[in-house]
Amino acid sequence: MPTSADPLVSELYQNHSYPAMSHPLSDPAVTAVAARLGGLTPAQPRHARMLEIGCASGHNLLPLARRWPQSQWIGMDLSGKAVAAARQLAAEAGIGNATFHAADLREFDPRGEPFDYILAHGFFSWVPDAAKLALLDFCRRHLAPAGIATISFNLSAGWAHRLPVIAMVRGLRQATGAGLIDTLEMLREAADPVTPHGAHLRWIITDMLAKGPEILTFDDFGPVNDPWPFDQFVLAAARAGLRWLGESDPAENLPCALGDASRAALAPLAANPLQAQLAADFVAGRTFRSGVLCRDDAPTLPGLTANGVFDFSVRAGAVTPAAAAPLAQAFYQTLAALAPACVPMREILTALPEAPRPALARLVFDGITRGWIRPRIEPLRFDPLPPERPCLNSLLLACARRTLPLVDVWHMPCGFPLAHHEVLVAMDGTRTRTELAALALQCCPDLAFEPWLQHLAGRGFFTADIA
Repeated sequence: MPTSADPLVSELYQNHSYPAMSHPLSDPAVTAVAARLGGLTPAQPRHARMLEIGCASGHNLLPLARRWPQSQWIGMDLSGKAVAAARQLAAEAGIGNATFHAADLREFDPRGEPFDYILAHGFFSWVPDAAKLALLDFCRRHLAPAGIATISFNLSAGWAHRLPVIAMVRGLRQATGAGLIDTLEMLREAADPVTPHGAHLRWIITDMLAKGPEILTFDDFGPVNDPWPFDQFVLAAARAGLRWLGESDPAENLPCALGDASRAALAPLAANPLQAQLAADFVAGRTFRSGVLCRDDAPTLPGLTANGVFDFSVRAGAVTPAAAAPLAQAFYQTLAALAPACVPMREILTALPEAPRPALARLVFDGITRGWIRPRIEPLRFDPLPPERPCLNSLLLACARRTLPLVDVWHMPCGFPLAHHEVLVAMDGTRTRTELAALALQCCPDLAFEPWLQHLAGRGFFTADIA
């Protein structure tokens, strides 16, 4: 959530609650890998000092603080109402390693030691330029020597097609007095899907509608929505004394949406990385980046060694390649056998003792950069089968009581229909699966309870501790 003195931005965030969301690309277990790939070794998250700028009601910060009880967290936000909600949620969940402050970024003094991790999701593109530059300057002043800042922002390459639609919707609403969703639906129906322009317009509007009115009010139709080209962001960061290390998701350094033909066509630009990035953004129509930055005097190395790859923990991505080489087949079969855990690479090495180390390191690196392998800086294991007495942790129960989304072990949000929350609240370990099934039948008779329970377990909602 932005933290700016701009009157329109301040009015929006003081009078409306930003939807409770978690942001997987801000997860330090993920961004630490991006930093390592960029040549920097950051602090281990479980013992780090961290700050979230624009923390809203704490829905992104608190699951991370609970995951790492030895870490220290500070959340700050412009909205006093949101900060009060974050404090209440933390107290109810028994999370004592997080504090929250209501403040404007340009007046905020966090005091204490510098931060190993600074998170700023959904801030940069929704505040005036002075606040953007203040964010970059703040990160430079308050990052530890090997600290990293994760900053997300909108890209002009993709938003160039959306901004005219936003202007049209604003004009139509002013002329007709119609609501936002009604206006979007009217435009979508009017667009001819047979023509290329009409089909593209329908796709944009459908994507907007999928966000829902709460997010659209803050996002596409916020009082400030200022996409930048990538080079403008990198230059502004450099002027503030920050260096770009790479995307939070290494698979997005070259967008996953690009096929092999597009990648081959862009290959000649490899000698000019900045121009290659701008071209890739344009070709992919990319609308968003989440980048990892460090201080310009940070102790970075030229790159990651082969052995450095073996320091990660890994799991299979949503899509894996049709592996033809025997080594690739053996590797992905091993990952599948260990699923859904994210396991240390050195455990994979033990399972594949005959695999040549350099070839395996290259296989893993290529898989990470193509999204076929999802890396973390630490392992994550959980039982994907529901227990006899399902029990959500204290934070998940507190969120269920508030009918908020629940955050799974991968830091992904999961929303539920209102009726499901009554069943979720009952998952405190005192009821058997049979008793919960009876409650579900009463509260939401259309719910297929056992498959639903399996889905919850598969996302780690019944995990007491993460190894």
